[in-house]
Amino acid sequence: MSSLTPFKNLVHRRCGLHLEGLAEARLVKAIEALQTETNVTNTPSLIAQLEQNEAMFDRFISQLTVNETYFYREPEALHWLADTHLPQRLAEKGAPLTIFSAGCSSGEEPYSVAIALFERYGERAKQLFHITGGDVDQQVLSKAQKGIYSGMSFRALNPALKRRYFHPEGRRFKIDDALRHWVSFCSFNVLQPEADKIGPFDVILFRNVSIYFDETTRRDIQRHLKQLLVPHGVLMCGVTETLGNDLGVLELQQAQGVFFFQESTLPSALPANDEPPYRNDPLPDPTVLSETPPQPPENDPEHKPMAFFNEALQEAHHLLNQNAFSEAAALLSNLLAQQPWSVDALLLAGLVARWQQNFADAYDYFKRAIYVAPECWPAHFFQAELFRLGELNDAPTQRQRGYAAVIRLLGASKQANGGLSVIAPPIPPGDAYFLATRYLSAQATTQGVG
Repeated sequence: MSSLTPFKNLVHRRCGLHLEGLAEARLVKAIEALQTETNVTNTPSLIAQLEQNEAMFDRFISQLTVNETYFYREPEALHWLADTHLPQRLAEKGAPLTIFSAGCSSGEEPYSVAIALFERYGERAKQLFHITGGDVDQQVLSKAQKGIYSGMSFRALNPALKRRYFHPEGRRFKIDDALRHWVSFCSFNVLQPEADKIGPFDVILFRNVSIYFDETTRRDIQRHLKQLLVPHGVLMCGVTETLGNDLGVLELQQAQGVFFFQESTLPSALPANDEPPYRNDPLPDPTVLSETPPQPPENDPEHKPMAFFNEALQEAHHLLNQNAFSEAAALLSNLLAQQPWSVDALLLAGLVARWQQNFADAYDYFKRAIYVAPECWPAHFFQAELFRLGELNDAPTQRQRGYAAVIRLLGASKQANGGLSVIAPPIPPGDAYFLATRYLSAQATTQGVG
């Protein structure tokens, strides 16, 4: 048994965190800090102290998560909430509506919601909405309550909004007291949500948090969060986490390109281990993604067996390499009609669309591939390239997010296949990692820290 195992088991049991891969390096540093603090090196004694001393355990946990967040992350979801969904809910249900940021870290997410709602409703927003942030990490909660932030927290925030809602506090910036006092914060463990003490909520944001949990734990968390939702309430996950949380507990839906979960209106939820949904909806906008029509039998003459499908994928890849874009596009269109959620086919279709200068279509294909397989680093890379090369109107935050995802995924494994099961990655992993690092560094130099 590894010397890290007792600590992993304790953290998983208490908080659900899954400390494997790159997270082990943070765990090692946290253990070293704990040994220095206590002057104890014996593992059973350290575990006993963590079990008995809540403040010590809180400090230990604080070192295990990245807590990397910033204002107006994934702005499309914020705009949909403020401009479409919440106004509709107000018309249907009336005020006040309740919003909860689960795993809020240092508070940028709930404060971003507050800014977006204040922009739309002004002072009335404080009567129309109650906003709460919760996190298991007591140290980041303390920072959230103070509302003081440094430059990198503002890298995606419009400078006009920064001037409007923040004022200098030394070399940092403090959020306006009207917003700081409006947003409340509480201790919150997603494995032990204490539903009798908080909620219920009309909207729960659970974004960029589930990366720390394995599938079994994510399913348990969704069951807990479902109990905290009002009828017709919505759960929103991060863009690259969406299908990773489509676990049959809640129904995955989309509106205006934004994906969210609601309690199913079907007689029963999907089985927990279903494959990604099979639909014949036209690209790029799927409708409800949780309905899974029965697959046709293999002897159905209109549907080729998987071996034929894979051979056709290889042929499409060959056609792409031969610059036979029209032929490749036609073949991929047929393949996606059979399997709309094939990561390999979606990635190839995106590359073909890009070479045909159908850049918006290329973006949508890459986006679909990422929904199916968040680990698909080639889709992250080529999506970022669309912005860097001016093929789409530049969106620095999305470009940065794409390259950062490539670095994170390939940093964990330089030979990762990116979720592809048939074709090889169109760009060597080493090249993608090098280029993503270079472009991200150049972007940071150009932007500076505001």
